[in-house]
Amino acid sequence: MLIRTAVQTLDEISDLFPVVEEIWREVFTPMIGPEQVDYMLIHYQSISVIEKEIAAGAHYFGLWWQGELVGYTAYELKDDRILYISKLYIKQAYRGKGLMAEIFKWYDDLAQTWQRKQQLRVNQANQNALAVYQHRGFTIVKEQRVAIGEGFVMTDYVLEK
Repeated sequence: MLIRTAVQTLDEISDLFPVVEEIWREVFTPMIGPEQVDYMLIHYQSISVIEKEIAAGAHYFGLWWQGELVGYTAYELKDDRILYISKLYIKQAYRGKGLMAEIFKWYDDLAQTWQRKQQLRVNQANQNALAVYQHRGFTIVKEQRVAIGEGFVMTDYVLEK
């Protein structure tokens, strides 16, 4: 059984960060290259950025399985109709064990309780994640291309359920 623990303090964020960095380098380096991964870790997933996101209302959770921190997830409530899943990552060694199904069940329950649509973004090159999301009932509602600085671009699909 997967256990979610809220990440709120600077110490908890610091404990989570090595997992963030490991997953981002493993998942995104083949898609966007090491330079953009480095840039995004500094500007989108550094300890200070996560701390600011939490202070602004984002909800971060460490994901634990058999006593080990194996991933993390985060969501935000946007306006009165969207549960935005901003982060959902599991270490490579723990994929394929049904852990994502537990997280998606939890998000389904939250969305139903709050009567909100679920929304997330996925890099267009991340075909494995896209297939998982579509299998879980998400559909592509638009494409998004965003310049994020220093010549880097995020090319994503926005999905909803």
